[in-house]
Amino acid sequence: MNRVYLVASANMAAKVEEVNSAAAAAGLKAVAFKPCVNGAEAAAQVKAGQTAALMETICADFLKQDFAADVVVVEGAQGMSEVVAQKFNESLATALDAKIFSDNEDADLFCSCRLLKCGKCLAEDLAKEPAERKTSQAMFRAGLLLKASKAVKRIVLPEGSEPRTVQAACLAVARNIAVPVLVGNKAEIEATAKSVGVKLPAGIEIIEPSEVLAEKYVPTLVELRKAKGMTEELARAALKDNVMLATMMLKMGEVDGLVSGAIHSTADTLRPALQIIKTAPGVKSVSSVFFMCMPGQTYIYGDCAINLNPTAEELAGIAMQCDDTAKAFGLPSRVAMLSYSTINSGKGPDADLVKAATAMVKEARPEMLVDGPLQYDAATTPSVGSLKAPNSAVAGKATVFVFPDLSAGNIGYKAVQRSAHGTIAIGPMLQGLAKPVNDLSRGALVEDIVYTIALTAVQAQ
Repeated sequence: MNRVYLVASANMAAKVEEVNSAAAAAGLKAVAFKPCVNGAEAAAQVKAGQTAALMETICADFLKQDFAADVVVVEGAQGMSEVVAQKFNESLATALDAKIFSDNEDADLFCSCRLLKCGKCLAEDLAKEPAERKTSQAMFRAGLLLKASKAVKRIVLPEGSEPRTVQAACLAVARNIAVPVLVGNKAEIEATAKSVGVKLPAGIEIIEPSEVLAEKYVPTLVELRKAKGMTEELARAALKDNVMLATMMLKMGEVDGLVSGAIHSTADTLRPALQIIKTAPGVKSVSSVFFMCMPGQTYIYGDCAINLNPTAEELAGIAMQCDDTAKAFGLPSRVAMLSYSTINSGKGPDADLVKAATAMVKEARPEMLVDGPLQYDAATTPSVGSLKAPNSAVAGKATVFVFPDLSAGNIGYKAVQRSAHGTIAIGPMLQGLAKPVNDLSRGALVEDIVYTIALTAVQAQ
């Protein structure tokens, strides 16, 4: 399946048949998809400002279909007022990366960039080579939960009695994306659940820290850290910290991944992981990415959370880790090495560092689509990219962005997250560890924790 058309018409059956016939005339097989929503209920969600959740539900159903066809014909809004129908159809077209086929004379007012208004336009579109399909915010989030649910992993949450963590754990069970393992006092966890109005489901495990539990990890911790002066006494003291205890559970294979940071700093989460889990074979340093989910497309930004001033070698490693992550999550990978300079337009040590890093990546992975230095507009905007870097396979169509240092990366992702309407940042997701450990922002919402649990579960597969 590589083409999706959303039909918006009062005469739905006839318009759907028109698309089917046009596809057949072009030698393409078409199948129908009817969103799994009731018109009145969907309209109520749109009016209530719950369009994003509605689109994610539809995308989840879309992803579960086995479309053995070249074209998918989606039935648009039905049983809604005209204004709500337009909002629904525009949002759905964005979510599914679909073009709208409509006989509504006012349709170009709400979706001109995706609109096909006549049979001739449709035939011309079907005759073209299909464009690369974009992964929308709704599609990425739905796909992430679907991937996690295919192999339900045990994810340990050392901040077990923290209210948002408890709520997220309950949602993770309800959505079948993981088996949450809460570390903490059982009575406190149960009291927290009651205070936030949730009932702990049977699918949640609770592990209470104790001296007896910690003792079984002491020999391994001493062995792992003896070169750093670790003794049994120091190990017992270290294991009083729930993050260290959870990290040892991960090291011993008792859980598949770890999520922390709702009340701990990044350093508190990452330090035990670097000491105990360590990097994957062949990896020299850990980095991070954010999945920047804009309404119509999902991008990868790295490194925005870990490395302060990476060397050229470290920056090259970050780029290759980001490339691996994009492919692991089914996203296209065209990597832009960002700078204030595009190719040779600017001079200075910072631009030279990015140039050197880019050369290292190209030597290590000749098949990888990467270029730099590129300014952000040259990386994202086709007209600017073709002007400033006309021979680049990345300029103007980058999907993965590697920032030159932590200041640029952190400022960049937060600026987009807070200023680009409808953008959601999922992460940071750590890259390069031997086993998945992920850090939360201390301002994380419950949904943020749910999706971080899902990310961790996918990494563990």
